[in-house]
Amino acid sequence: MTAKELAHRVNLSETSISKLVNGITKPRQANFTRIIQELCEKPEEVQQLLAAYAQIDEELEDEQQQMDPEVYQRLEEDRVRSYLQAKSQSIAFREQVAVDLQQSGVTFLGPHQNQEIICDFFVPGPPSIAIECKANPNRDWDRTLTSAQLFRAELPCDEVVLVVPNHFYETNMLRTKINAYCQVIPIIELGGLVKNANYR
Repeated sequence: MTAKELAHRVNLSETSISKLVNGITKPRQANFTRIIQELCEKPEEVQQLLAAYAQIDEELEDEQQQMDPEVYQRLEEDRVRSYLQAKSQSIAFREQVAVDLQQSGVTFLGPHQNQEIICDFFVPGPPSIAIECKANPNRDWDRTLTSAQLFRAELPCDEVVLVVPNHFYETNMLRTKINAYCQVIPIIELGGLVKNANYR
């Protein structure tokens, strides 16, 4: 893809693309989302661009020039709508996890934090269990696993449980994506797991 083609696809001028590439300006969030959509085919590529975006100098000005302001507004509305849908999904899943914990009869806190580290729910135990809800495991799974490591070290807790929707777990894709700091379970198993853990 040429710079001209990319510029056309993301509603920017070639000059604007050149400024972004050369670190003269930084992309506005809506433009950055479009750049990701156009350039990235794999989750790893998305993570690479996100990591690069995080390193951009805060003092750089946002690239303001849009080829068509109406197109930009439509793209921005689509981006925000997608964010709100994901947020709604995440909140609904967290509430479902809370209901399952209540029905298990186990004492829990939520959210629970120690200074700057916070998890969705916490079972004091023993054993103490940090519970993190992941409504969409396809989003930044590496960050989720690193969070589990931090929970173990800094909350602290004996175990970390990452709860995912049943249909994600049933695909088997997550069973190989765990580390020594946590276990991944479908929500249908959560109540039994925490209840059994507290009767060990």
